[in-house]
Amino acid sequence: MNFDFIDIALLLIIAGIVWVYIYIRYREERKKKEESLIPNLQSYREKLIREKEYFSERAKKFKEKIEKYEEKLKCIKSSIHKYKWSEDEKKLLKALKGTEFEWTFSFLFKILGFNIYEPPIYKDKNIDFIVEIRENQKICIDFIDRTVAKKIDEKYLDNLAQGAGKYNCSGMWIITNSFLDEKFKNSLYTKGIKVFDYRDIVKFFPSIRVVEDYYEIQTKLHNYQLLHKETVDEVIRRKTWINEVEKKLEEAIKKQMVER
Repeated sequence: MNFDFIDIALLLIIAGIVWVYIYIRYREERKKKEESLIPNLQSYREKLIREKEYFSERAKKFKEKIEKYEEKLKCIKSSIHKYKWSEDEKKLLKALKGTEFEWTFSFLFKILGFNIYEPPIYKDKNIDFIVEIRENQKICIDFIDRTVAKKIDEKYLDNLAQGAGKYNCSGMWIITNSFLDEKFKNSLYTKGIKVFDYRDIVKFFPSIRVVEDYYEIQTKLHNYQLLHKETVDEVIRRKTWINEVEKKLEEAIKKQMVER
């Protein structure tokens, strides 16, 4: 198919008209975008400011909750002496076994204000935890529930004594929810081992209800601390974004003034 000069001219004219139309539309859209840039930035800034205020208010409320639960923990610590053993709590004490028994009383030592940690090797020399009574004074502790108390023999005790020496403990405690014979307890005492059996726990320790109360409040406190941090982070993000938008807004206003 052959094209003559007129056909080619017509195609060029049509192409030129289309290009001009596209260019005009482009300029119009660009102008609209430039005209709407400042209002859009202002609107976005106002939105970010509202969000920042919202998260700031939430952070304030979470902070109040944190202070509230911190105060509750202080109240528990200051009133530990009021946690007397009820009959139900005594039954619960007898029923504690294994890791549950260990966790309950290691947590109780923490509530009482002592630093407590596990030996580097799990249950090394039968030692479950090491308690810092005061600076440079440590006590090695073995928690023995009532189901395994009968397994205490000379070999077991020798292991404990070795552990106490290994970890430079000035004393060795056995804490059990079993009933031990007083004569047997006295014989252990001559070996440098202090024993707290069921009767001693009830006599010298606060009720394990303090652990339940403290743990419940501590968990709530921890949750509010996390929420507070996340919310404060949201406030910080909004502040950063607001600064970025304000810079862009300032640049857009300057550009508009120059073009005018």
